[in-house]
Amino acid sequence: MLQPHSHASCCASLRQALLQGWQQTFPLHASPFRQMAARSGATPRELLSLCQELQRSGALQAIQPCWGDGLRRERWRFAFEPGGHDAALATALAALPGCFHLERAAPQPDLPPLWAEIEALDEAALARQLQRLPAPPLARLRLPAASAQAQPCDDPETAGLLEEGLALCSRPFARCARRLGCSESRLLARLQAWRRSGLLAGLALKPPPTPVPQPGLLALWRDASPTTDGLARLQAHGGVERVVQGPGTPAWPWRLSLVLRTAPQLALDQLREIVAHAGLSAPDTSARLLIEQPRDQALLFRTAA
Repeated sequence: MLQPHSHASCCASLRQALLQGWQQTFPLHASPFRQMAARSGATPRELLSLCQELQRSGALQAIQPCWGDGLRRERWRFAFEPGGHDAALATALAALPGCFHLERAAPQPDLPPLWAEIEALDEAALARQLQRLPAPPLARLRLPAASAQAQPCDDPETAGLLEEGLALCSRPFARCARRLGCSESRLLARLQAWRRSGLLAGLALKPPPTPVPQPGLLALWRDASPTTDGLARLQAHGGVERVVQGPGTPAWPWRLSLVLRTAPQLALDQLREIVAHAGLSAPDTSARLLIEQPRDQALLFRTAA
């Protein structure tokens, strides 16, 4: 009598574990689902079948790479001026393989309605993506690189195939290796070397980003110079998603930008509290946002996607 209930409970627990994802910890092993099953209490067949079912329903992605700080790349933040093409521009931005963060601001005088962050391997790759947009950016800022010791990828073909996503099957690395024309052991050795060097943080099995835009708030200062302590307080606040310092030049006229992820009814009160805690004056401009995540991370090697 208790066995069906126990089995149902086990399946529910396994489903929840899969939906929480193996964040950067998907095993680099010839039989990864066998290793995962040993930790989850399921059989490899049960685990793989459930993964495939969740993927068919759209609740789980293919196995994805998570690039590490050791991979050389560039990150840029852009602002786009108001115009009659805002919806088309937002759609085009979200379609760029390098775009992983998009903000739509409520209308405000002299405030760009669209903000985006894009990663690319280099400026040439970035320029090719920007050429696809119906309008050029109004302002741009190159954000600090992840690591001064970062190195370029030594095998872009393998990296591009990883970004397509590994199949949910019993031997995903063997299937990928066949497409590359190499052995499974050689592919695994390369991925393990990438992880040791920091080029690859790991592989992940997780749900896709939510398609529902999340509410937030954007605050901008044209002339603000927070102290080191004040900047640390801003960055440490739980609701603050982004703190961006800029040069205050025509290319990027804001010296400080703050993106707060919060419910609309709490946004202004939280902003006042955060600003006071950091010892800053009130921002020159603030506006409510809808924050979108087109993808988990930039597709750096699939620039034709």
